[in-house]
Amino acid sequence: MDAFTRQAILGEEFSELFADGAPADSARMADRENQCARLLANLRAQLGLYTDYRGLAERQRLALVNRRLSDNVDVNDAIEKLLHSLAGLEEERIRLVTSILGPRGTGEASAPAHAKCEAIYPLVSAGSAASLKECRDALVQAMGALRRILVVNRALVENGSRIIHTTIGILTSVAGRSKIDRMGLYTAKGGVNYGRLQIRNLVNRSV
Repeated sequence: MDAFTRQAILGEEFSELFADGAPADSARMADRENQCARLLANLRAQLGLYTDYRGLAERQRLALVNRRLSDNVDVNDAIEKLLHSLAGLEEERIRLVTSILGPRGTGEASAPAHAKCEAIYPLVSAGSAASLKECRDALVQAMGALRRILVVNRALVENGSRIIHTTIGILTSVAGRSKIDRMGLYTAKGGVNYGRLQIRNLVNRSV
C-alpha cells in the first residue's frame, strides 16, 4: 500500500504525517525543545549566581560603611570568582540562543547577545515558553535589585575616595605652612577662623 492510499484511508487529519517535511520539522522542534531546556538551566544558574552576588554586595556595603578593609577585600575576591562563573554561563547562553534562533542575519539588533527572549517563545512549545518567560522575569528582577545596591556601594566608594584625596591635599598644604600659621584656629583679632575650623574637622574625621 503506497503513501497516497494510506493517507486516503486514514483521513485528512493524518495528512501531516505524510508530508515530505514533517519528519524534519519534528526533529527540528525536538532539537529546539532540548536546546530550550538547556537554556532554562543556564538562566536558572545565572539567577542563583546573581542572588549570591546580591548577598555579597550587601556585605560589601556594610564593610564600606563600617570601614572594615579586610572584609571588603574578601568580598571583592568572592565577587571576582562569581563574575568569572557568570561570564562562562553567558557565553553558553549566547551559543544556545544562536542554536535556537538559527540564521538571523548579521545586524547588531539580530545578534544573539542582543536577542530578546520573546523571539524564542514562538519557536518552542507553550510550556517551554512559559517557563522561559518566568525565569527571564525573575532574572531581570534579581539584576535590578543588585544594580540598586551597587549604585549605593559606588557612591560610598567615590565619597571615601574624595575624602581621602581632599585630606591628603589638606595635609600636604598644612605641612608647608610655617609653625606660627599652621592650623591657626583664631584670627589676629581674636575671631574664629571658620575656614580653618572646617579643615581641622576634616583632618580629624575618620575615613
